[in-house]
Amino acid sequence: MKELNHSAVYVEATRTNIHDIVRTLVDAIGAPAVQQLAGTQDATAPHRWAHPDSTEPDTMTEQRLRLGYRVWLTLQSLEDPQAAVNWLMSPNRALDEERPMDFIARLHAQQVVNTAESLVTHEDRR
Repeated sequence: MKELNHSAVYVEATRTNIHDIVRTLVDAIGAPAVQQLAGTQDATAPHRWAHPDSTEPDTMTEQRLRLGYRVWLTLQSLEDPQAAVNWLMSPNRALDEERPMDFIARLHAQQVVNTAESLVTHEDRR
């Protein structure tokens, strides 16, 4: 298991090229989930954004994608990648029974990042 480094995750999420971020998220959780996380109705947008020669998302959408990537990087400390995907898409008691990806779409960064870090920290203690 990787050790969680809050600062390194934040820096990587803020500095990584947005096309690389989208490509990573599409590969990890799928384009439909990236579409929901980004808050767009356009089903083709994640694939366009993932292409390095294509347009970039607008500022708010980019913030959502960077937050989603930050959460995804945090969840990489879990041993099971599918557990990380399931966590993103399932109602969560710590988030008032809402899905973490919905918190990401609304840019509720502190709550969703703290909850993800708590999950990873708890997993490390097992």
